[in-house]
Amino acid sequence: MTPEKTLANDPKSTGRPAGRWLANYATRHAVRRQRRVWSGRVVSWDEHSSAGLTEVTAAVLGAADAGPQTRAVDLGCGTGQLSLPLALAGAHVLAVDVSSAMIRRLQSEAQQRRATTLEALALPIEELVLPPESVDLVISSYALHHLRNADKARLVSAAYEWLRPGGRLVVADMMFGRGGSSRDRAIIGSKVRALASKGAGGWWRIAKNAARYLLRVQERPVPMTAWTAMLTHSGFAQVTATGIIAEAALVTGRKPDQPVAPRS
Repeated sequence: MTPEKTLANDPKSTGRPAGRWLANYATRHAVRRQRRVWSGRVVSWDEHSSAGLTEVTAAVLGAADAGPQTRAVDLGCGTGQLSLPLALAGAHVLAVDVSSAMIRRLQSEAQQRRATTLEALALPIEELVLPPESVDLVISSYALHHLRNADKARLVSAAYEWLRPGGRLVVADMMFGRGGSSRDRAIIGSKVRALASKGAGGWWRIAKNAARYLLRVQERPVPMTAWTAMLTHSGFAQVTATGIIAEAALVTGRKPDQPVAPRS
């Protein structure tokens, strides 16, 4: 399960159109920002674990249904909330995160807990390349909403290729849109009410979060329907979507035993 090497896209050498170059630039900019943000949070990250995050982690591990010898990839692994339990249960795990500080923390914890089947890799998940049909499970928890939407779709398609027939993709994330559904409006309303109750500081956070969300600066969540559409388009079968808690939701899909061509 060794990642293959990739080369940065150079529009001068590839002859790709300016639109592709701009998209690549946007992705690189997002990657740099995420590396900076998460490297700065590594010391305090585990201290901020909440009951809600614990519930999300349990939902992912339950849906993954991994056992000994399962070959898994954890995208945006952080300090190992998913990777460590899987490895300690005997799965072979490749844990990938943009932050080298997060990876060092995970490696130290894995060594202390003797999670010998865990391999950790500091790499933007947008750049990960694996051999086709080399893994049984691809998982992610609260990481992919930071990706640009085009990068989300490309990653889902890549995961389909990495998985063996019968393999599963399990994604838990912040999943809601801009108010187009009753679920969206309920989530947004509850967040606004919670922050407004905190007074002036809360109203400042409402304004800041609204601008960040509308401009898609840091967090770029999409609704469950968008995720299920991406999985279906890439060829996954048995696609499911369920809410977990608040804005958190779980989407899963299975690669058919007889793979079908992705929809055009």
